[in-house]
Amino acid sequence: MKLPLTVTFLESGAARVTIDEEKRQKGDIELRHGSAVRKERYNEAESWAIVGGLDISKTAKVSQGSEEGTTRIQFGNGGTHEAVIKHSPFGIDFKRGGETQIQFNEGGLLNVEHWRSKTEPPAKKEGEEEAEVEVTTIDESTWWDEVFGGNTDTKPRGPESIGMDVTFPGYDHVFGIPEHTGPLSLKETRYEC
Repeated sequence: MKLPLTVTFLESGAARVTIDEEKRQKGDIELRHGSAVRKERYNEAESWAIVGGLDISKTAKVSQGSEEGTTRIQFGNGGTHEAVIKHSPFGIDFKRGGETQIQFNEGGLLNVEHWRSKTEPPAKKEGEEEAEVEVTTIDESTWWDEVFGGNTDTKPRGPESIGMDVTFPGYDHVFGIPEHTGPLSLKETRYEC
C-alpha cells in the first residue's frame, strides 16, 4: 500500500499536510452496492478552514536537515517558519523563530486503517450442509454497518481512517472545536510510550 503525503506551504505562514492512499486518490476502488457516492475524497475544506489565503509560498526553501534522514523547509514571513520532516520514523516539527510549536507523530502513533472492499461470504446452496471447519475470524461487525441513535451508517466508501498524534509542546491550553460536546479548551489525551 502506498500512502502519498503532501505538505503545502502557504504565503500566510500556514502549512497544510494531506495524506491518503494512492489507490483512493486514483479512484481505483469498488464502492458497495453500486453506490453513487463519489470515489474521490472531499477536498475543499481549505476554502473554509484555512485563514489567511491559499496562495502557495514561492519563497519556501528546501534543504537537507542537520540530522541524517531529515529535510528542512523555511517558509512564511521572511523564512521565520520552519518545518523539519523526519523520514523514518515519520514526523514533522513545525517551528517559528526557532522554537517548536507543533509536532506531528512525535509519539509514533500514526495508524492507517486502509481502504478495503466488503467481501460477502458465498451463499449456501440448498441442501448443502455447513462444513465443520474451525476458522479463526476477525470480528468485522463494526467495519461496515453501524447503528446509533436509530440511524444506520452503511459506510458506502468502506471502513478506513488515518490517525496521528499532534503535540503542542510548551502550551497548557489548546482551543478548538471538540468532536463531542465539551469545552473549547480541548482536554489532554495521554499515551504511554
